[in-house]
Amino acid sequence: MKTSHLNALRALEASLRGGSFRAAADELGVTTAAVGQQIRVLEEYVGSQLFVRNPSGAVPTSAASRIAAELSAGFGSISSVLTELRSSGPGNRLSISMSLGVGEYWLTPRLSGFYAICDQFDLRIDTTHRLVDLQSEEFDFVVRFGSEPELPLESAFLFAGCMVPICTPEFAAKYNLSQDTRSLTDVPLIHVKKETNDPGWLDWSSWSKDCGVEYQKRTAIPEFPRLSSGLKAAKEGLGVVLCGMVETYSSLADGSMILPFGRSSAKLSEWSYRLVWARGRTRSKTQIDFRNWIIAQAETYRGDVERLIGS
Repeated sequence: MKTSHLNALRALEASLRGGSFRAAADELGVTTAAVGQQIRVLEEYVGSQLFVRNPSGAVPTSAASRIAAELSAGFGSISSVLTELRSSGPGNRLSISMSLGVGEYWLTPRLSGFYAICDQFDLRIDTTHRLVDLQSEEFDFVVRFGSEPELPLESAFLFAGCMVPICTPEFAAKYNLSQDTRSLTDVPLIHVKKETNDPGWLDWSSWSKDCGVEYQKRTAIPEFPRLSSGLKAAKEGLGVVLCGMVETYSSLADGSMILPFGRSSAKLSEWSYRLVWARGRTRSKTQIDFRNWIIAQAETYRGDVERLIGS
């Protein structure tokens, strides 16, 4: 079989196991349409229909259902082979996946501390928002923003998600912003597109309602695709942005950015950041040391954030 069909088989396996194209798309970090297209290409290759499409969803055919267990077992075998190859490789290898925000704003400024413990490790960092599959992909750890995962995955709590409105001290003074501010009508606000499925995600409308502040959405507003872009705009003095604490902690700590509406304006998320790994794998000393180190770093960070926002 052409190796180009492995992605399609993976989409098929995830769809059969998850019960829908949408569940497979969420797991694989792609769109539902992409999953459907991969399976359609696979159907053309094998010459038979694998799903019956109808308005209520896609239902697997008997032919697809018959091979579901065998297909899952096949990907399980691939995962075992990768684990064996990894365990026979250099003991200092370390591969981890996380979002760009965590990698750029949280982990990187702290990495020198781990180099002081282990200066000969081979670090591979993948920054992505998709949900990495630790059972079939070659990663030792994932920093995941979400709820606690189920077995066969294990995890350690790192820190809570937190949304904060921030701006420069000069901008706050210009618009007379303080904890007593009760209207955002004439305040330039920076908007950012939602990057997560977190049910506790706040936009300006929901934050204002939660804080008892008057808010009217403008017809013409600056909107950015990433938190990092919105943060940069706020640093340039263009407005106030609702930003994750992960992205903005260092700027708040050094005083270049402030909480214009006071400490109570910080709102904790329903989800949290967790270090996740596959259960039962043999870990090298480097990997165990890193896990212990990042958990300790997260504990220190939690204390720093509590002192910053007073919660």
